[in-house]
Formats: sequence, C-alpha cells, structure tokens
Amino acid sequence: MAFTTLMLFQLSNVFNARSDEQSAFTGFFRNRYLGGALGLSLALHAAAIYAPFLQNAFSTVSLTTGDWLRCAVVASSVLWLREVSKLVTRAMVKSAGNPARQQKTEIRVAS
Repeated sequence: MAFTTLMLFQLSNVFNARSDEQSAFTGFFRNRYLGGALGLSLALHAAAIYAPFLQNAFSTVSLTTGDWLRCAVVASSVLWLREVSKLVTRAMVKSAGNPARQQKTEIRVAS
C-alpha cells in the first residue's frame, strides 16, 4: 500500500505543480499529454501490482478496492491542502489589492 500511496501522491501533486495561484481544477482536461501520462502511470502501476511476474519482481501483492480507496484518500490530501492554501492566498491578495497592478500603475504615472 505504501508503494501505491506514494505513486498516487505524485500523481496528485502533478496537478498542484501546474500553477501556484490558480486552482488545480482550472483547465483540468485541457492537457491531453498529461492525461495520457497519468493513465499510462496508473496502468503500469496496476501491472506491477496485479501481474504475477511483476508481483515477484517488485515484491507487491494485489490490493482490494478498499485498499485503493484508502491510498487515494491519503494521497489526495496533498491536492486538497494545497487547494486550501491557494484559496487563502487568493483571498489575501484580493483583500489587500493586487500589488502587481499597483506597481504597474506607479510605473505608468512616473513615465
């Protein structure tokens, strides 16, 4: 289960890495290559867990549906915690005003 949880942590983290400011769910299905890479990663991981010759090579055992669900819930925590962080950051920037816009305005006035 540790192997699966770590793999799912990384797959969840891929969505966080797309943007430091925007939600991971913005344009979720826009990148076909990312979707293909995620699907291929899951397929290869499933092969390592369920194919008998790969079970021997990787010392893995088959997981139940409940095992997969536990792994997915734990691994997705990185996604949800980062989403909360992004939400708080966006709210703070919005309430304080956008410093980048203020700086641009000052530059235009000074010109």
